[in-house]
Amino acid sequence: MKIKFFGHNCFFLQGKTQSILIDPWLTDKGAFFGSWYQWPLNHHCKSDLISALKKQKNVFLYISHEHQDHFDEETLELILPYINKCLVPNYYDKYLKNELKKIGYNVEELNDLQKYFISENNFIETMIVDTGVNHDSTAIVNLDNKMFVNQNDCKIFDRLHYFVNKKIDYYSVQFSGATGHPVCFNLSKKEKELISKKKVLTKLASIRNAIKILKPEYYFPSAGPAIFPFLDKDLSLGKNNIFIHQPELVKFLEKLNTKVVCLRPGEEFIKNKITTPISPPSPVQLQDIKKNLNCIFNQVKIQKLDVESLRNQVLLRLKQIENLKFDKCPILIFNWETGGMEINLNEGTIKDLSNMNYKHKKNYTIINASEIYFSLMANPRYRWQDIYLSLRAFIHRKPDVFNTFINIFIFSDVSNIRASFDTTLNINDERVVVVNSYNGKNYEISRYCPHNGADLKHAKIDSEGNLICPRHSWSFDLNAGGICKSAKATIDAEEIVSTTTLCDMLSARLLKVK
Repeated sequence: MKIKFFGHNCFFLQGKTQSILIDPWLTDKGAFFGSWYQWPLNHHCKSDLISALKKQKNVFLYISHEHQDHFDEETLELILPYINKCLVPNYYDKYLKNELKKIGYNVEELNDLQKYFISENNFIETMIVDTGVNHDSTAIVNLDNKMFVNQNDCKIFDRLHYFVNKKIDYYSVQFSGATGHPVCFNLSKKEKELISKKKVLTKLASIRNAIKILKPEYYFPSAGPAIFPFLDKDLSLGKNNIFIHQPELVKFLEKLNTKVVCLRPGEEFIKNKITTPISPPSPVQLQDIKKNLNCIFNQVKIQKLDVESLRNQVLLRLKQIENLKFDKCPILIFNWETGGMEINLNEGTIKDLSNMNYKHKKNYTIINASEIYFSLMANPRYRWQDIYLSLRAFIHRKPDVFNTFINIFIFSDVSNIRASFDTTLNINDERVVVVNSYNGKNYEISRYCPHNGADLKHAKIDSEGNLICPRHSWSFDLNAGGICKSAKATIDAEEIVSTTTLCDMLSARLLKVK
């Protein structure tokens, strides 16, 4: 297997008779309305990619999920003539499949853990996460007796036991942050720095643990970090935020036996070649990059926000979730320069709101943004999750607690919002016993995380009695009934007292009475 890297999460895996291309993102338009760009830039690699594809007869394309830094329509249209078949995960929502078919691809969907054989001995297998708003997958490629696990930004850390006793040659997984929290939230600078530091350490620890389980010979950092030339420059520099760069990662992993290989866009992997981690751009580089790019968001022109169109888009979503019973949600508020909108998910209602009226409310999530931002939301051409990921809104929660259903409402398409609610409401209610190795106590808990359905059976428990979800690092306090304080969710933990312990307790009480 030859491995050539084309930036971000784009790997071209070339076998003797078949090849597999993963997640090509080479456009110079960035992603999420020009907020995210590849680092290092890879736009110059388009001709090199075409040349590499032309030399191969049987090329299969794998697209992991629909986020624009993995599903790039411009690049996909460019390479269409050179692809035999496109393989995608079999998600409940068919957006990814349908959009690829519109471009002209011959698309085949793969189920979770389904092996698709591209020849007698070569195959691609996928592991799928499809709960709530999380639609993502890991590609397991077996080519010429070599195995490459490309996890990209898919959170399957709770399923890594699947790879025990399998020989993994190459492993790739995202190491840098990729969300709007805490960047876009109404928090003090110190709070943002503390949250970011905790998130970074948790992610790095998850990667280190994954490498220890998989024992790959080589690890390729990928799927980030992006840079943000048209936003706060510190986001691109990785200063006190979640968008860290390779030097920090390499230092964290330096004691592992696995070799960390830091490839540049257009570079072919060569065994035993020494590579150096890629540093963030300098402020001067960032300015030069910005001069040569055009930001889509900054080019959007509107006369005035069409409030009625926005209202209709909200109503379409509320219509999809009517009659569903879910926990009471905070009031969701959209707030722009000249007005606002109050949305009650539980009652399915919308009210007009003046700029100051929300101040007296005790439980709300407010999205403050420009009229351009909400005009994009009002246009059915655009996906709300892409708009949200532009990082151009300012979010305030009172109290500052994550709410799963608010998150689903903001991120979902009309076509999949009900399914996203359903999968979250119907997470398996199996119970399982876990042991706190720090104090020897046993707890019966809900096996699956209430947020995204991650398997908690083998989750780690820290010295303070918090069970840490391996997928998104939610912390559940076993000493307080399994409550997650940052999200008001619970795994309903109950301490199990053994017969021996119970007898000891009764004996102690009897002695005390005597």
